[in-house]
Amino acid sequence: MLQTLIEGTILGLSTGTICLVTCAPIYLPYLLTEDRKLSKSIFTVLEISVGRFFSYLAFGAVAGYTGAQISSIDRELFTSIAYILLSAYLVLSAVRTRKKEKKCHIPRVTRFTKSAFILGILTGISFCPPFLIALSKAVDLGGVFSGMFLFLGFFVGTSVFLLPLAFVGQLSKITKMKLIAQFASIFIAVWFTFSGVKGLVHTYEHKKLEKLPSRIVEAFHPDIPILILASEKNDDYFSELQDSLIVTHRNRVYYKIFEENFLDSLDSYKPSILFIDSELLENNIIEKNFEHLDYFSVESEYPISQMLNFLRMFTFKIHDNLHWEFMEEKLNK
Repeated sequence: MLQTLIEGTILGLSTGTICLVTCAPIYLPYLLTEDRKLSKSIFTVLEISVGRFFSYLAFGAVAGYTGAQISSIDRELFTSIAYILLSAYLVLSAVRTRKKEKKCHIPRVTRFTKSAFILGILTGISFCPPFLIALSKAVDLGGVFSGMFLFLGFFVGTSVFLLPLAFVGQLSKITKMKLIAQFASIFIAVWFTFSGVKGLVHTYEHKKLEKLPSRIVEAFHPDIPILILASEKNDDYFSELQDSLIVTHRNRVYYKIFEENFLDSLDSYKPSILFIDSELLENNIIEKNFEHLDYFSVESEYPISQMLNFLRMFTFKIHDNLHWEFMEEKLNK
């Protein structure tokens, strides 16, 4: 357990600068919106840290217990909700401090923002890069206590970088600085709200897509033949592609130079996987005739060996028709 604690601390120290860059834009406006003595600022940072501490321990325990990665879509859902809650906290905190400055009645709904502990919890459950690294490590270790000790060390390591923020908080004694901090809190809240809503929309679309019927397309399926359709201009390249596919594929490989009357006989080649000269698809009429078929659009001179290696390694899970492009542009990016 001591080794795990040390590993977590080293991980926190090595990624602490990223934590500082990620969390400082949230913590600094919060610290600057109110006048605080240095001792009070240090206490506030410690209170935030305690909130992070509980979040980290909880996630460490869950990650160690499950021994499985949280899927990317679940991470996005969780982070999006955390962002929206964090936005609400920052806005209400700005409202509370503004009312307090003017010696107005403070709405009861804003009073919970006096607790920096809650801010620590909310920032502790955001899936920032260092947090994801620690989460992956906790999963690899396995075991509730291993995960908790790793995140305990991670908390100690990252806290070293956050404690100096208490000294920056002394700038709150400058009157205009408090006003700037309040506006900064609102701006950051708007940004987090936008990111959170965007994440929720993406999650919803992904979940909706998962419910649609899907199928697997395999380029070299032994029961499905291949049809290569080329322009006369690129005959040499696609003839070479045919030779390579014949060696790779266990079924028939047809080769055709496209002519206008070919579209009339297209149905006789169904079902088949199509490799189409991308120049043919520049014609909208031709493209429309192939939109209901599975095809690979191939740009002439695309490295054939690289394309075939890719197709040997991957299959395609699709909800409609497969339209995949092999283009020099994408290769060079």
